Amino acid sequence: MKRVSLLGSAAIFALVFSACGGGGEHQHGEEMMAAVPAPDAEGAAGFDEFPIGEDRDVGPLHVGGVYFQPVEMHPAPGAQPSKEEADCHIEADIHANEAGKDLGYGVGDFVPYLRVVAFLQKHGSEKVQKVMFAPMNAGDGPHYGANVKFEEGLGTYKVRFEIAAPSHDEYSLHIDEQTGVSGRFWSEPLVAEWDDFEWKGPQW
Repeated sequence: MKRVSLLGSAAIFALVFSACGGGGEHQHGEEMMAAVPAPDAEGAAGFDEFPIGEDRDVGPLHVGGVYFQPVEMHPAPGAQPSKEEADCHIEADIHANEAGKDLGYGVGDFVPYLRVVAFLQKHGSEKVQKVMFAPMNAGDGPHYGANVKFEEGLGTYKVRFEIAAPSHDEYSLHIDEQTGVSGRFWSEPLVAEWDDFEWKGPQW
């Protein structure tokens, strides 16, 4: 009965509002909304991501590598160059794939507590630049990443992500029969790599 009464009151209010010219205000509101352009789907995040290469599936992980302009972070990771010093920001987007269900993740879930290191080696050089990634959140969600200065400058690079499982004292799995998962974390770092990443300098 209370639901019917509320609906009846709403109907009466609508009739009175319409009689008093409310319809004109409603139409004006619709015109104002129509005048505001919808954000471009590709530019809604406010920046463009550039892929390092095709996504990789390694073990229970789906790994994507992207880069874009250097960013400011809080608190600032101590070992990373600042926004002003860096060439770009590199992200490792790491989510569970179908095999991740054995560890209790849903497909597409962000996988936390990983230890991620990137290695950059310019073609023709023996020098390997090591970059420690940190877990962080951006407007589009969590990832592992770092501001990066390419020490060897422009050119073609081999990019390698080494992804270690959560340490035993930071993250546990249920293994009992009633609540446990069937899988176990990997013992050696999983590797996602791209052999021909072209660093051409800032594209933004």
